[in-house]
Amino acid sequence: MSQLRDIRSTGGERQVLLQNPYHEYAVRFIELGARKYGCKAVCVYTDPRERIRQERSFPILRSDLIAASYDAGRIGPKELAGQLAGRHRIAAVLPFNEPGVLPAAELAQELGLSWGQPAIVGRIADKFALKEHLRGARPDLGINASRRVDGLADVLAARALPVYRRFVLKPVSGFGNRDIGVFDAASPIRRIEAYLHGLAGVPVLMEEYIDGLEYFVNGQIDAAGAVVVFAAFQYIRIPANGRDNIDFETLLVRRADPKFDVLAQYASAVVSASGLRRSPFHVELKLDQSGPRLIEVGARLAGLGNAWLCNHLHSSKLDLMDLAMHYYLHDSEYGPLHLDWKSYDASAVRYVHGIAARSEYVYRIDGVRAVEALPEFHAWVNRPTVGVRLKRTTDILTMPYSLILKGRRQADLAVAAERVRGLLRWNRSVGVARRLRLNAQLRLERYAMGLRVRVVSLWRGALAHRLPARFR
Repeated sequence: MSQLRDIRSTGGERQVLLQNPYHEYAVRFIELGARKYGCKAVCVYTDPRERIRQERSFPILRSDLIAASYDAGRIGPKELAGQLAGRHRIAAVLPFNEPGVLPAAELAQELGLSWGQPAIVGRIADKFALKEHLRGARPDLGINASRRVDGLADVLAARALPVYRRFVLKPVSGFGNRDIGVFDAASPIRRIEAYLHGLAGVPVLMEEYIDGLEYFVNGQIDAAGAVVVFAAFQYIRIPANGRDNIDFETLLVRRADPKFDVLAQYASAVVSASGLRRSPFHVELKLDQSGPRLIEVGARLAGLGNAWLCNHLHSSKLDLMDLAMHYYLHDSEYGPLHLDWKSYDASAVRYVHGIAARSEYVYRIDGVRAVEALPEFHAWVNRPTVGVRLKRTTDILTMPYSLILKGRRQADLAVAAERVRGLLRWNRSVGVARRLRLNAQLRLERYAMGLRVRVVSLWRGALAHRLPARFR
């Protein structure tokens, strides 16, 4: 049987559990758990090398708010729960991003926690399974046609059907707008084949293409199935880098906008019918000529710092992190939410997302301070920095920068967004000496990090043999 390797342990009473907590939401959960709910954190890591690389960026993971830390490797949820149960009183498992939701639900169930709902969360994570369920449970929701496909022959046979004259291919369990392919009856076979080859055997979903503008809705569902919506946003996506739908800008939909109620009511109906309980949600949908149509659902807080933005929009009287954590811990009612819709409607808000045309190291950045000086600038989501290696933008994980603008009117923010794109430039007029100097520095940093990973791994491995009991 594989064993947890203790990294540190300080004991304590009840604790909350987080897996691979390299995320700003995870940091907030750790702070809330210790200071409001009296539960320090137990952190479980699946990759010790990645943990060593990341821990410098998240000093809280080495603070006294952490009750214990373990390298678990690939220990499965049942075995992991058995080992943890003998060492800790886990009160909740806290997911904070899409890849961690299903593992958290599985582990919570194995630990006997009432929040655990892996069958339902697994169905939501499987884009085909969710829509198949909704087609039966709520046929009035207008769920588009979809099917699993197994290779090129399957796709070509299906696209002969009228409903798939235009269609989308995507991973069954994907996220972050990654690996989305849009095709039609005239798409060259070699293009479809290349797309499938690029996924290297990942299960693929084929869906009827939905026309119209795309939106997302954020909210929370409680233990009784009551749904509350906090915010809605509209995506603006453009073709770039060989992709049809790269995120370009994202606009707040005010509650005063007639579309808001349409979006909120549809998202609430979808989440209720999904069976999800005690969870935040993020619903993506489109509005076409027939009305709202579902794209997909996430049983989680919205990414790109959107939880913080939603709090701000409601005059910071709302705390989505605290709300989510309450329902991960309890099935009782949270209490008044203090939604401030007057504040929400008072401002226009717009995300601006950068697009990198190629992969390269950033040797120089111009315009960052000028952007921050704009009266419409609100906050960075991803601030560009020298020394980072950019990847060619194909999804939200490869955007070179992302920021939020705030003002009175979207028309003003559209102008400000153009100014941002004109101001932010990287690697303009970079001399050979500067490139060589930074390349040498980056090579030295990579070597030092690699050496640190090897030394720490060897030290902890040797110490584990000598001291099988818990240690820091």
